[in-house]
Amino acid sequence: MKKVKVSFDTWIQLLGMIGVLGGLVFVGLEMQQTQRIAIAGQTQARNQSQLDFQLGVLTSENGASRAVLSMDNVNQLDPEDLSREDANALRHILSYRVVALQNAFQQYQAGLLPEDVWAQAERRIRSHWGSCNSRLTMFGVVPSFREYLDSLPAECVSNQ
Repeated sequence: MKKVKVSFDTWIQLLGMIGVLGGLVFVGLEMQQTQRIAIAGQTQARNQSQLDFQLGVLTSENGASRAVLSMDNVNQLDPEDLSREDANALRHILSYRVVALQNAFQQYQAGLLPEDVWAQAERRIRSHWGSCNSRLTMFGVVPSFREYLDSLPAECVSNQ
């Protein structure tokens, strides 16, 4: 068997190539992280524009009445028991909450929301989803959030 002698220069070239490959892997991971953050930023911007619109309606002269806005738990209000103006305000409040909760879900899915913050948001989502009236405002949510909501218990708490 013949021994092959490898020169010192060849070892240096091999180590250099391994370093370059390692650097490329690192750059790829950085690009992936940057893309994930950019997508989350776009999601946040879209959700913020929806929240701004809802807030604009709620604070307009013809928007939410003070009675509805002062309620501690608007999820338990029955739109049938409210005036037309108050029922409209209630719909806007509930829609505002849905967008905010969906945003928390999307940020968590992107890995940008810590577990303790997600646990708090998840409690709010479950509470909101548990209200029969709140389910009426769940239209227009993104498919991944809809799938998450569909995985929650189907029973809703009556307003009675």
